[in-house]
Amino acid sequence: MSTGNNSANRNWLLRMFHHQRQPDYEALPNEDTTPSTTSSGTGAGRSTHMPGSFPETDTTTLLTPQNARLNTLTTWINYLVIQPFILVIRILFRIISKIYNLLFTYTSPTIDPIAKVNKFILDLEDELDPGEAQTLPPFFQGSYTQALYMATQRAKFLFVYLTNGHNESSSQVFEQIIINPRFVELFSDNVIIWGGDLTNPEAYQLANSLNVTRFPFLGLLCLTRTTTMSPSGPVKTPAKISLVARVQGGIRSDCNVNELIRNKFINKLDKYGGELNQIRMELQEKFLNQVLIKQQELNYQMSLEKDRLKKLEKEREKLTKLYLAYHASKYHELGVAHPGCAKIALKMVDGTRNVAYFPKDMKVEDVFMYVELLNRGYLHDRELTSTLTEQEAATKFKSFTMEYKFKLSSPLPPKTTLNEMRDCKIQDVDIVYPSGLLIVEEI
Repeated sequence: MSTGNNSANRNWLLRMFHHQRQPDYEALPNEDTTPSTTSSGTGAGRSTHMPGSFPETDTTTLLTPQNARLNTLTTWINYLVIQPFILVIRILFRIISKIYNLLFTYTSPTIDPIAKVNKFILDLEDELDPGEAQTLPPFFQGSYTQALYMATQRAKFLFVYLTNGHNESSSQVFEQIIINPRFVELFSDNVIIWGGDLTNPEAYQLANSLNVTRFPFLGLLCLTRTTTMSPSGPVKTPAKISLVARVQGGIRSDCNVNELIRNKFINKLDKYGGELNQIRMELQEKFLNQVLIKQQELNYQMSLEKDRLKKLEKEREKLTKLYLAYHASKYHELGVAHPGCAKIALKMVDGTRNVAYFPKDMKVEDVFMYVELLNRGYLHDRELTSTLTEQEAATKFKSFTMEYKFKLSSPLPPKTTLNEMRDCKIQDVDIVYPSGLLIVEEI
């Protein structure tokens, strides 16, 4: 490609800058030709061709110094001007193409299969004659995938009605079969019908899978299975969905529609109904067994979780007792007044009152700890001690946080709760310093 461009550019420049020159050479005559005349002015003989012979073609190209300079010039112009220009043009076109694709990208609209089915049913209702008592079959108002699930997982008969809007026979099948009272009365909890036209992708794919060649199409699908012999006796094959009856295309004028409905559909419902009932019972039993297994698994997981929580609660209670026993000695002397202490009266849950004197540099957390020790009776047990060293306690209680199942609040308006102020120093809380009354309430 590059070599062809170089040659074309060079020839173009040669035509522009190179003037016509007489050739400095002439071709030699063929050996087989005989000179007919001799130039008398020059004394040199010139060759001529025989009549009817083809002229000789000279393939030799002699480059003059001027041609060589022009070739060099065109080569430099090609590499320095033309090739970069072409490269820039290509890059610009690619950038413009990318921008255009980003700005004008076409996104196909999302197709809702349920909306397609509902529109199909509404179109069928519009075809009913309002002057007569005509009713449609109870069309399944969902996608074909959902209808097929009902047929395979609930063992139901499934009618499928496929139409082509450009087919003139559609109205004939609709009026003689679809709204025929004998056909409509076939439907029950275990017999459903789904419909769609070829503008619905699901209907189009279904028509291809069922090898539908003419429209309208009315088919009956259900689960079927066969019995095969094995060394241990007769064995039934797994159930699979099958097309057991079909009507497609137009209906002959001499056809008895009621006989057609009976032979094509009613007889098939009777033929496969017994086996389908057995399949339905097996599916229900399988479903109940799955539910039972899942419930047992759920109960087992809940039991494991309950045991796990109980074990964690037991371990936490054990750690809480160790934590309280380690800190209990710090609160044994709070019943005696000291200078610079906060006098706090505590009204316990059972109605009793307890007065304690807390150093002002203690935190509100220490008041909660004091109430917890009172509730557990640890302050009256002087023999309750801890054998943990300070280093062991720091390691053991490193990630432990004390939890309290009560709240401390002041009865004075505005009523203030101290549970969110546990990190504050007592001297910074005016409802307890220099004195105050707190009510202990269970959470």
